Amino acid sequence: MKVRNILLLALPALSSAYPGMMGASKEEIDAMLIEKRFEEEKRDPQIIAPILGSLLGTIRGLLGSVASAVDLNNKRPEPGFEFRAPGPGDSRGPCPGLNLLANHGYLPRNGKVTFGQVVQATARGFNMGADLATVLATFAVLTDGDIVNESFYLGSPPGKVGGLNRHSTVETDVSVHREDYYNGCGDNHHLSSRLWKQNVAIVARSQSKLFDMENMAQQYAANARFSQINNPYLYYFPFPMIVSLGAFAFYPNFFSNGTYGAGGVPNYESVSSIVGAEYDDRTREFKYVPERFPPNWYRRAVPYTAANALADGYLRIYPKYPLVPGVAQLGGPNFSVQTVLCDAYQGIQSIIPLLLANDVENVAAKITWAQSKITGLLGGTVLGCDRDTLSPTVPFFPNATRTGGPLGTPSAQVSNIGDNVYGKVYFRNAPTRPQCNPSQN
Repeated sequence: MKVRNILLLALPALSSAYPGMMGASKEEIDAMLIEKRFEEEKRDPQIIAPILGSLLGTIRGLLGSVASAVDLNNKRPEPGFEFRAPGPGDSRGPCPGLNLLANHGYLPRNGKVTFGQVVQATARGFNMGADLATVLATFAVLTDGDIVNESFYLGSPPGKVGGLNRHSTVETDVSVHREDYYNGCGDNHHLSSRLWKQNVAIVARSQSKLFDMENMAQQYAANARFSQINNPYLYYFPFPMIVSLGAFAFYPNFFSNGTYGAGGVPNYESVSSIVGAEYDDRTREFKYVPERFPPNWYRRAVPYTAANALADGYLRIYPKYPLVPGVAQLGGPNFSVQTVLCDAYQGIQSIIPLLLANDVENVAAKITWAQSKITGLLGGTVLGCDRDTLSPTVPFFPNATRTGGPLGTPSAQVSNIGDNVYGKVYFRNAPTRPQCNPSQN
């Protein structure tokens, strides 16, 4: 509680500056000051994406970097793996790297993938270490897919239950360029224009002008602060937390043109193409377009392993804004007994294999003994916990009648909740509360 300690040291001076606090208890003053601090942080341009004076000029200023020390054998895509935009029914989701591999045919283009295909494709396309790919694919099959066939969908499956769009399993809050599940009103899989603009601004202000480790750590810190302040149901449990932190490190290590740290350049051309961010001069926003390899692009020359990802995630990304695993609201304005209980509830849901769910309507009562015991106590009660994270089509938000809840679901949510829809702008503004109509043509 660094903020709390600093504020307590400042109490004597603040009591004279704010006479209205005189006579209040230490606990009341502490709470008031912390709340004031978080209100100030909401307006902090270093936390909320700054308004770029000339976005097109900024983009042009980031162009022109050239990779060096590349191995010609690592050029991607290889012959026979040409780009083809996904068609209707092709499943795409929150992971730009996997989406890209499917768009180029390294993974099945329909988006239904198997464990073995993911391990092979991530190695061939990005040189991801077999150990790292194995861990990620195993958890995706277990929580989001079909264990019998060792498969899962990159986004939503035909029945809309599971797939990587399922929240709080492999996909989690504090994403690089996706909004939180709650604040995005169930949309955790489209690229957010405001988050990409924020990242571009961080890069533009930096000395390197690259999407390097330091700048991606700054992006993480801004996103973590925003989530802690604005998302009362922030989900950050151990395994999804590892995925979240690793994702920020993946950008320079996998999306760089060439090997990061050995002549590779994580520049604007490379990263924007791979994540599918295309500037729209008419709207001055970023459209989400299908992910693809940029021209003259080379993958890293050496595998990036699980040990590399853990070291980068916890030693270089996480220290910029540590969130407490399991109780990420600690230190923020949303920390309470209620959020702790809801965190525990979501934690149990996050490890429930998808195969145990037979239909959406009965999932809360039938999937496991543990959940059946606590659903009546926590889920859907006055505590306001998320009742269901299995199906992105039926997101049970806190308080059923609130906009975005199961009894107040707007039509916009239905149209944007499933597979990725490209060629649109999503989330122009920061969703400080559930934003249920995020997309515009």
